[in-house]
Amino acid sequence: MNTMLPIDGQVLPNRVSRGTDPPRTRQAGRLQRFTRVPALAATTSVKPRSHALSPAAARQFDQLPAFLPLLEDVEVAGWSSHRRRLSGNFHDWLLLDDGRLLVAVGQAVGIGLRDSMEAALVAQAAWTAIRAHAFHARDAGVILSLAARSLWAIPTATTHASVAVALVDTLAGSVSLAMAGDALAWRIRAATSEQLPSSQPPLGIASDVSYPTHWLELSLRERLLLLADDSSRRSGRLTSAIASRFSHLNAESHRRMTAGDALTLTRDAYEQTCEKDPLASASIVAVRRR
Repeated sequence: MNTMLPIDGQVLPNRVSRGTDPPRTRQAGRLQRFTRVPALAATTSVKPRSHALSPAAARQFDQLPAFLPLLEDVEVAGWSSHRRRLSGNFHDWLLLDDGRLLVAVGQAVGIGLRDSMEAALVAQAAWTAIRAHAFHARDAGVILSLAARSLWAIPTATTHASVAVALVDTLAGSVSLAMAGDALAWRIRAATSEQLPSSQPPLGIASDVSYPTHWLELSLRERLLLLADDSSRRSGRLTSAIASRFSHLNAESHRRMTAGDALTLTRDAYEQTCEKDPLASASIVAVRRR
């Protein structure tokens, strides 16, 4: 049975069980049940409490995933660095009708627009377009190509979105992955780590971009990390910091590592890299095959 449960026993404020029957969905012939239990989308300080945010930021905060899908073969965790105000970043996951798991991260990018209303609107538009197109797309590249057309219609001359999207077959472990802009992705195994290339323009910069799909197979206990942040200038330092966090672990630590553990290590590497930039923002999702 698959449920939606809190991580580390933590509960979001104002996220309460409604006492209704849990929703159900069918995955590859198996009926899945989801219990409406409040859940954090990662570990200890994943998101600020909603009452500590401005009203607009609190509404944005409330749209982040409130329930964590605990699947038999795949686990997921996510984090967004909302810093008490509107932000142009998001993370998301959604179990589709055909049993695939959509995971995504995004960050609005543009000159002088961090934490602005415009950046938040572009992030929201990217988020909405990705969800809308995911139900009918065969792979992640198609999702981004269609989302690019949607964002092209928004009249913003300087704001675009760096996005990473993955569609995960939760039974077989196969993944289609696509990235736009400066979004980053890593495959983490016990013996090796691999950064996946991204050389495509951000969403919204053109309407006719065809985003390629990376196909990969997650081995048992392998982790896939997706990250989108607001500055390409620190990508080299960030890559080194993340690689260092995982390379110092022994094989047993890798074997026992959960998606939440991988998220914490990645978040710590990001915050170390950005410690001199209090306005930095990012979103991270970690996926692990059990």
